Amino acid sequence: MDEVYLQPRPRITASMMKQNVGSCVTMMGIVNSGKISSDGSSFQMSVGEDKEIPVLLSSPLNEVLDDVVEVTGTIDEQCNLHCVIYRKLESTVPFDIEAYNTAVQMTHKYPNLCTYQE
Repeated sequence: MDEVYLQPRPRITASMMKQNVGSCVTMMGIVNSGKISSDGSSFQMSVGEDKEIPVLLSSPLNEVLDDVVEVTGTIDEQCNLHCVIYRKLESTVPFDIEAYNTAVQMTHKYPNLCTYQE
């Protein structure tokens, strides 16, 4: 599964999903613990911008998901995020999804703002 990290992939917000259909992307959000499917094959994630998106898993969850999660996967035509890999993020500080989304939007608006060189 870690081979997904070998290729660059954009971080996106909910408003960028339609232009990234079919692409491998990374999104951050807050798991809606009341909307995890009973078989553990999907969950809803609040991604700011007053949006909640479905995350579809290739295998059922084997752990409790709550709070902040980073999901890498592919977006389909219905704007579902097909998860390849996810990471739970834990912090004692509340996560500000709107500030995060603003930072992501800035990196798209000003692509030379944050550059990476090997």
